[in-house]
Amino acid sequence: MTLRLWLAAVALMALPCLALAQAPPRVPAPDTHAPTGLTFPPMIANAKKVASTDYGKSGGRPDLGYSWNYGTPGLLSATVYVYNFGVPAIPSAAGNPVVRAQFEQAYSDIQQMAKYNRYQDLKIVKGPEDCPVGAMVFRCITLSATTMTDKKRVFTALMLSGYRGYFLKLRLDWLENSATSEAVVGRFVQTLVGAIVR
Repeated sequence: MTLRLWLAAVALMALPCLALAQAPPRVPAPDTHAPTGLTFPPMIANAKKVASTDYGKSGGRPDLGYSWNYGTPGLLSATVYVYNFGVPAIPSAAGNPVVRAQFEQAYSDIQQMAKYNRYQDLKIVKGPEDCPVGAMVFRCITLSATTMTDKKRVFTALMLSGYRGYFLKLRLDWLENSATSEAVVGRFVQTLVGAIVR
C-alpha cells in the first residue's frame, strides 16, 4: 500500500470518531410546555422568538428542560427556562426553600461565568428580593458587569420561581445607555409573563 492510500484509509477510519465527537444538533423546544401549559408565541411585545432548545433531545439532559430566547436587536435579550433539575416536587412559591436554593445556584452560575472571563467587575445593582409579576412572585436580582470582548457595560436580571411542579427562570440582558431602561425591562417582564402564563 502506498503512503497516499494508507493516509486515505486512516482518514476514512477517523471519520466515525469525528462524527461522534461533534455536538448533537440542537432540537427546538415545543411552542407549548405541556406539563405546565406555558405557551411561547413567535412574538412578545416587540421581541421576536429567535431560538429554543429541548435539552433532553439536544444533549441528553431532560433535567435541564427547555429554553426559549426572545430578542430585540441591540436592546434586550430574554431567555425563559423551564426545568426540574431532577427535583421531584417543586412548589409554586418564590419563598420556598427548594426555589430559594435553585435561585442561589443560578446566581452562582452567573458568578462562575464571570470567573471564567465572560464578565468582569460583576456587581449587584438591586436585590436579591421578591418581585411580584402579575399573580406570580419571583426571586430576583439585577447585576451589572463589563463584557470582556468589547468592554461594554451590561445589565443582567435573574428571576426564578416555581410553577406547576417546575422551575421557571428568566434571564434578561441589556446594554447600558441603550434605549432599554429598568422601567422598560419591568414592563417587558410583565408582558412576557402575561403572554406565556395562560
